[in-house]
Formats: sequence, structure tokens, C-alpha cells
Amino acid sequence: MARPRGSKQERQAQARLRNGAKGKLFGYVRVSTKEQGESGHSLHGQRERLRQAAEAAGYELLDIVQDVQSGTKQRENLVQVQKRIDDGQAEGVIFGKLDRLGRSQIHLAQLVKWAKDTGVTLLSADEGMQVERGELRNEALPFLIAFAEVESERIRRRTKEGLAAARARGVVLGAQPENTGRLSQRATRLRREGWGLQQIADKFNSEGKRTARGAEFKAMTIYRMVNRIDPSANPVGGH
Repeated sequence: MARPRGSKQERQAQARLRNGAKGKLFGYVRVSTKEQGESGHSLHGQRERLRQAAEAAGYELLDIVQDVQSGTKQRENLVQVQKRIDDGQAEGVIFGKLDRLGRSQIHLAQLVKWAKDTGVTLLSADEGMQVERGELRNEALPFLIAFAEVESERIRRRTKEGLAAARARGVVLGAQPENTGRLSQRATRLRREGWGLQQIADKFNSEGKRTARGAEFKAMTIYRMVNRIDPSANPVGGH
């Protein structure tokens, strides 16, 4: 059986074009909460700019989606755009500027690599064609990808060194024991006074207290809290 001709990106791009994605783009804009709350002129201007740029470049703009800038790492609607492109609904995405597409240089480099590896088009309304059906058109992009790889490695190395230094100082890494401190001391005191584990759990819950993980207290939770401070306060077979 003959092997498929062409690179992986060429085959993926060709399959996408055969499925009717040729000449079609999704628009993507990222807005701040301030822009979202304004009269809409800023957002309207971004959308209109994408429409004009897509038309000038000879593309059909299928839809424009937006993400609201926040502290979250994931841009859910951009991820959905990528999935829709991977599914063959369009050949790429048009956006305002590169710095409005990626949340960081590392993230942007990942998007460029995705486009390059899968034959996708990335078109900037203000900066022109960046990737055309998997082919890099912006000569600066290879440097961006290389820089992002170096930065990723630097972050990994610093994280590893930081963890090693913390362990050397005796810092216990990972999930912290739940409810250490005053609440554990109080639970231990109540146990010494003869309170049952469930009684203490019910009391803490009635006071609106929650565990370190945000859950309600249970008898076993109280048992562990007390056991860390004074195991003798938890008699064998006790309640």
C-alpha cells in the first residue's frame, strides 16, 4: 500500500480544504473587562477591523468569538476556535495583533507551532499574514519559538531549583495537613473534655467552619486533627 504523499501538515491542510474550509476564517478578539463594560465602541471597532481585513485578504469570515481578559490561564473560546478549525470548519483564524492572540510569548509560540504542524492559517489584521496553511510568513516567528523554548526551560529549571532549596530548608511540599492550628487545638481540648468526634464535627459545621479543602467536617477529619496533636485524646475504640 502506497504511503500518503506530502508532509503531515500538507495532508492535514489538504483534507481541511477538501472539506470546504478553504478561504474561511474564524475571527478572534480578546477584550478587557473595562472594554466589555464600555459602550461597545472599542469591541465594535475590533470586530469591524477583522471583517475589513478578512475581506481585503480574500477570506470569508464565518464568526467572531471573544474572550474576556482575566487572570485565568486558559482562554476557553480560543481553545474552541482551535477545535473547530481542527474539525475542518475553517482553515484558520484572524485576529488583531499577535499580542492579542497569545497570553504570553510561550503561549503564542505554542499557537504558532500548532498552526505550523497542522497546516493552519494565522492572519493578523494589523500585522499581515503570520502563518499561511502551515508555512511561516513572518520571518520573526522562528526566533519567537526559539525564545519561548529557552524561556520554558529556564522556568522549569528555576522551579526545580526552588523546590530543591525548599526541601533543603526542611519545607514540607505538597498538600498541607488540614486544619492545623487553633481549630485543631480546640478539637483536641473538646476531646479531652469528653466530646465525641461527630459532636465536634457537627459543632464546627454549625458554626460555619470548613476544612482546608472547603468541605464540611466529618468524624474522621476530627480524629486526624486531634491525632496530630495528642493521640492520647483519641482513646482506642473511642467515639
